[in-house]
Amino acid sequence: MKIKQQITFAYHDTKQCILHIVRRMWLVSIKQKWNRLFIRKDEFSKTLDMDGEALSYMNDTERKKYMVDLVKRRNIAHERDFD
Repeated sequence: MKIKQQITFAYHDTKQCILHIVRRMWLVSIKQKWNRLFIRKDEFSKTLDMDGEALSYMNDTERKKYMVDLVKRRNIAHERDFD
């Protein structure tokens, strides 16, 4: 019985680690690159909102880069909104 519990715990720990890695890959890299592909004309687009979940997966340098990029994209959208 103990071995079965240990295997179950190991399985769930491994599964959580894999899910963490996949979510980090999606939120921090793929989703951010997707949002940079096309900057909307509307400065109130959902793609220009701050993503709190993505921020929770980032380290300090990634957060700083994310904030700089977000401000840059918002400014571009704001300028396009006038056109």
